[in-house]
Amino acid sequence: MLYKLKQSDNKTTFVRLTATSMQQRGLLESHMEQWLADNPTAVLPEDEARVLVISQEKPFENVTDVLAIDAQGNLVIIEVKRGQTPRDVIAQALEYASDVADWDYDRLNKTAIQYFEKRKLNFTSLADAYSTTFGIPVAEFSELQFNQQQRVFIVGESIEEKIERTARWLLKRGVSITCLSYTCFVSNDQTPEMFIDFNEVVRPVELHGGGYPKKTSPQPPTEDEAVGRLPDSLQEIYWELKRRVGNFGGEVRTRATANYLIFESTLKFAEIVPRKSCLSILVRPEGFAVPESQAMLVHGILVTRKPDAFGWSCNHEFKVDVNSDLEAVTTLLHQSYQAVQAGK
Repeated sequence: MLYKLKQSDNKTTFVRLTATSMQQRGLLESHMEQWLADNPTAVLPEDEARVLVISQEKPFENVTDVLAIDAQGNLVIIEVKRGQTPRDVIAQALEYASDVADWDYDRLNKTAIQYFEKRKLNFTSLADAYSTTFGIPVAEFSELQFNQQQRVFIVGESIEEKIERTARWLLKRGVSITCLSYTCFVSNDQTPEMFIDFNEVVRPVELHGGGYPKKTSPQPPTEDEAVGRLPDSLQEIYWELKRRVGNFGGEVRTRATANYLIFESTLKFAEIVPRKSCLSILVRPEGFAVPESQAMLVHGILVTRKPDAFGWSCNHEFKVDVNSDLEAVTTLLHQSYQAVQAGK
């Protein structure tokens, strides 16, 4: 039996909490959806202090109830069970997850901006919101780190046995899925208050036999390992570009992350993204006159400028393959390097 402690003067009174339901309180599942959009960490592991909500359900659109991004840039999908059959609940949650699994930064950014405008949140882009929410400088993350994984949370006043069984089957096959039931309580006093208790019915920790495993970031590959994954022709191009930027100054360094290679001195001046048949290189806007979101030839190379709303320090992109003029590529890299040296 649950009680609320109420203190007045020097006396403490136990106020009994009575279990109720959303329906009895004249509430709909849409109220729970809004509560979770405002307080998404209520259904997340205890060590997860915050996430960034970027979307809520829209009528007649195939969008999950609440879509958020965690501190690693991965997607959190919260689906409120609305009286559907167990088959429909699981199917709908997985359908949403499969839909958003292929979303790149551009799609996530567009979705987030629409949500921020609707909620009158003072963010200009997903990058801006992510940096502000998690305290990570824009220069320390890339659009490529977003949406590497997805987590699904199913929330309902009850979680049927069929949902439990299917969710555990999915867990064993690598789908990160959590099912939570909740109970509403109301206090029996002159000014009734409502309380909600969430209970994890199915959670990923079941596969680990204890408390939630500590989040650990995978070790980034070494530069040799990252380059070694490229086709031989692109490996040759990368090592040649590294040799050339090494002549820019003694302070030039190169390194790899899980998704891209970096050229930097005091700050990053180039991100190199491996593609199937080329290297996509992003550099700082130094010496360019490319209009926002457009492309034009610079030194004979087609350069595309990312929207300023993205907030990327390296926001001009061009592609390099076996047919590219490496002298022109070197010129573009040197211009970006000079921007860093000038503190831009």
